[in-house]
Amino acid sequence: MLTYHTAIIGAGASGLFCAGSFNAPKIILDHNKLPGVKVGVSGGGKCNFTNRFISATDYVSLRKHFCKNALAAFKPTDFIELLDENKIPYEERAKGQLFAKDAQEIVRFLVKRAQQANTDFSLATEVLDIKKMEHGFLVRTSGGTLQAEHVVLATGGLSYPSLGASSFGLQLAKKFGLHITEQRPALCGLTFPKEMRKTYKILAGNSVLAAVQTGKHLFTDQLLFTHEGISGPAVLSTSLYWQEGNPVQINFLPNIDVEKILVQHKQTNKKVSSVINLPGHMAQNLLGPLDQPLANMTKSNFQAVIKHLSAFEFIPAGTAGYTKAEVTAGGIDTQAINPTTFETKKIPGLYIIGEILDVTGRLGGFNLHWAWANGYCAAKDLSKKF
Repeated sequence: MLTYHTAIIGAGASGLFCAGSFNAPKIILDHNKLPGVKVGVSGGGKCNFTNRFISATDYVSLRKHFCKNALAAFKPTDFIELLDENKIPYEERAKGQLFAKDAQEIVRFLVKRAQQANTDFSLATEVLDIKKMEHGFLVRTSGGTLQAEHVVLATGGLSYPSLGASSFGLQLAKKFGLHITEQRPALCGLTFPKEMRKTYKILAGNSVLAAVQTGKHLFTDQLLFTHEGISGPAVLSTSLYWQEGNPVQINFLPNIDVEKILVQHKQTNKKVSSVINLPGHMAQNLLGPLDQPLANMTKSNFQAVIKHLSAFEFIPAGTAGYTKAEVTAGGIDTQAINPTTFETKKIPGLYIIGEILDVTGRLGGFNLHWAWANGYCAAKDLSKKF
């Protein structure tokens, strides 16, 4: 029977980075045929690998302070240094977002780094069960059974099932008695109720800078109308904080005083859409019957237009779902995890890292950085046990 110091379940961002961060005989097992599949398509194929401006406030978790230790242990500059050492080009975009020129370069780097750190790969391999023994673990797979002194669970979330996402890691966590917080799709579009969908389907494909708010969380960025509702960076960020049944408010002209502009043209026969600066026919289609000549407009319609453009409010029917969500919010309750080592408190030798944990970052490189940070922390502890 093959015996390893560590078996890492999952060849995603956190699993690959963990494997490359300590030198001990280990194996990565994954049911996908290729490693780093999700990393390879992230950021539109450019991989938004970190953000220069990261703090614990950029993450959502039932235990909001849990992520602090890992973020302090592994900073954005640490990952940047690795890319510089390996001569991998990248670029900085707005709001501190750092992108590779090609996501596949990041994948190749992660795989090569893991291989150089004494890692075997067993891809296209289903992990069927993991059993805790008196010393270490038995890992039963579709290719046979192996033994490992330690196991790192890095199976990812439920988003992008087409790329191999599954609930196996969660089922395993439940088997080990770990509590799972409620999960939901995050960093995804929001859908309109049925009647609104009919009204605004004409806007599908239109994009505009907008301020989108739910509760106390406000994001100003691009908004994209879809056939089902709204998407784009402003909406994806909002979806992380949106709770079912809560309203979402949109200001389609965040840098403009709409009332002031309308008052300036109040005595003219110009229609509202002709004095409002929105792309194409967006104002006309957005306003519908409210798009009237200003001189004839009643006071109530005048106020309705202002609200429609700068405080458009609706209650989403839901999210665009796991098939379009970039990440999964919720997961294994971090109360059971040591925040410095990522070893489970009650099951010695079992480590849990990555998206399967109840820690979710905002849009903009925060989630991949979280994968590097907790993979690094687990590796640092595992290296002490070799």
